[in-house]
Amino acid sequence: MNRTRILSIDGGGIKGIVPAVVLLHLEKLLKRLSNNPNSRIHDYFDLFSGASTGAIIIAGLLSPDNNNRPKYSSEEILDLYLENGQIIFSSSLFQEIKSVSGIVNVKYDPEGLESVFQKYFGKSELKDLLKPSLIPVYDLSRGKNYFFRQQKALISPRHNFYVKDLLRGATSALTFFPPAQISTVNNKEHRCFIDGGVFANNPALSAYAEFRYHNSDLHAKDTMMLSLGTGRKTTNLDCEVTANWGAAEWLYQGSYLTSNAVASASDYQLNAVYDNNPSYLRLDSSFDDNQSSSMDNTDKDYLDYLISLGESIVKDRQLEINAFAEELISNSK
Repeated sequence: MNRTRILSIDGGGIKGIVPAVVLLHLEKLLKRLSNNPNSRIHDYFDLFSGASTGAIIIAGLLSPDNNNRPKYSSEEILDLYLENGQIIFSSSLFQEIKSVSGIVNVKYDPEGLESVFQKYFGKSELKDLLKPSLIPVYDLSRGKNYFFRQQKALISPRHNFYVKDLLRGATSALTFFPPAQISTVNNKEHRCFIDGGVFANNPALSAYAEFRYHNSDLHAKDTMMLSLGTGRKTTNLDCEVTANWGAAEWLYQGSYLTSNAVASASDYQLNAVYDNNPSYLRLDSSFDDNQSSSMDNTDKDYLDYLISLGESIVKDRQLEINAFAEELISNSK
């Protein structure tokens, strides 16, 4: 029996460029190894999970065209970031003054973000995505974690949302964008969501749990998983320096500390679940010591750095990526 193949992508704002570069390389590799120029990432995975910016990527990978094939290639998804980053992270002068750069109000107006989602996803619905998918959000209106599930949307209108709307909720990062008030396609359910990165910025463990929920008699040996990070920044803080920090100081450093800790914990737990088997592959990289790690910096130099970070992952982990790609193809036969 073929193994279930899982793709999981972390959150990280504009840093989604890093996993997008890795996926572009992987798609080219799969085309070459399979001798099929029409191959797409979608063809080689069975379950997709993405938090925040990772949700944008998997929505792009799984959006159907008129022939029920993926509408966007990995290269086009990478271009989404490079061509629209400044639109997504745009704000009026009034908003910047009012928010004090995100300290006392959200940093960005949501109109730019919403216009990009409208452009790429239009009236596409969650149930229309080409493969089972899992996207974490936090439901403010009910005070609990929630997952957008393509599988549930297929059978229940209560769980079916427009893709552009669910992405608005999935990317409503605290202090960056306001919460998303959205409705189901049939307009009968009304919810208020924020970015699920508050509990699953690395959604790989949640994806494995989803697999087990639907296959209680199967285990890690029956799967293979590719987990993609968006680059991590080491947070080394001096105890004496931080002793008198308040909310303003912790707002910046605390967000990196928390996201790194959550992502690392999921990676550690999955390594234990898979018993360090190569069928679980985590690809991520560290930022240079002198390079800031920003979710919303759209300067060309920074975008070029993110591209180089993705390329360095491909170069440094080439043997593992090649072996994983061959196994993906083997499991598709």
